[in-house]
Amino acid sequence: MVSASSLHHIRLFYAAYFAAMGIVLPFFPVYLAGRGLDVAAIGMFTGLLSVAKVLAPPFAGHALDRNREPGRFILFALLAAALLAFVFPWAASNWMLALAVLAFGSLWAAVLPLTDGLSVAVSEAALIDYGRLRVWGSIGFVAASLLGGVWLVGSDAANFPYWLAGLMLVAACSARGFPERSVVIGNSGKIDGNAGRAFGWLLLVGFLMQASHGAYYGFFSLYLLQSGYAGWQVGGFWVLGVLAEIVLMWRFSRPVAEASPAWMLSCCLLLAALRWLGLALTTGLIWLILLQLLHAASFAAFHINAVTWVQRLAPSHRRASAQAWYSASGFGLGTALGIMGCGWIATRNGGVADFSSAFAVCAGVALCGLLAASQLPRRTDLKRRVGAL
Repeated sequence: MVSASSLHHIRLFYAAYFAAMGIVLPFFPVYLAGRGLDVAAIGMFTGLLSVAKVLAPPFAGHALDRNREPGRFILFALLAAALLAFVFPWAASNWMLALAVLAFGSLWAAVLPLTDGLSVAVSEAALIDYGRLRVWGSIGFVAASLLGGVWLVGSDAANFPYWLAGLMLVAACSARGFPERSVVIGNSGKIDGNAGRAFGWLLLVGFLMQASHGAYYGFFSLYLLQSGYAGWQVGGFWVLGVLAEIVLMWRFSRPVAEASPAWMLSCCLLLAALRWLGLALTTGLIWLILLQLLHAASFAAFHINAVTWVQRLAPSHRRASAQAWYSASGFGLGTALGIMGCGWIATRNGGVADFSSAFAVCAGVALCGLLAASQLPRRTDLKRRVGAL
């Protein structure tokens, strides 16, 4: 049964999970450098987390489709992840550390699409908007990023694994209060043709959108530093994008989720293309502020609509694996290939990295997603049946 307490547990999960991401993205490389690893090795270790995002979610999703109690799996997966993070400092060799990082990344990546599926199911039952649950992840990310800048610098970077383990434990404890079963929301079979075909197009759209973020996630900070901005200004631009995401999730989650994916995702792709093209052309202060506000569209609105329609297009007995495949194809494969491709584009001529070219290519990738988005359902009158939790 869904209660106010169980919704608080989902909020706490998102806050702790994305707080962990808020320290992993900026401070995991710092921790590795403190262990004496060179740039190539640091790239390999961070790449292992991307590999985990591709491989782990589908396996977990297929397993959970046979066991409709995701809370228990999430609990034990995050407890194991906490233990692995705790032993990072005790890894005697780089090979041992690599195995621990890959195992940690696999467990960490596996649980998010399962929780997203549960949150969307609760939202579809009209109990609460998905965005108002997921927004706590954005808040946790901002808080952890800012606090990490105080607590995880210099010699204190060695404490990174312990902070990470603690956040995994908080997320694990939150899973104990999840609803016992996900809401069962069926569909009427076919939606604008074959639902399976539409789901395939949705995976492609998600892949292209995340691939188009390659220059942003991989090189936005370097681009701004190269353009003469100070470190605190770079951090401020990142925070501004997340704040725009928070506002959209809190205020406009329901209409975004209810919109047809053909229309909503196309709009998001167009705005993403505009964002990347703008970054390719200028790093002027006013333009950067305006372009960062488009994060509300290129990430927040796109994500809310996409995960909602993953849930609606998938059969009720395949929803966990559907969310997992969406996560693996977009946030896993799309992000990894996007960053690697943009790295090659930016440095192909040698000398000073040409990040503006990478952003221009990303604009083109986003526009390529429009064809795939046009194949998605244009109607929103999807029939649902809601069962008990």
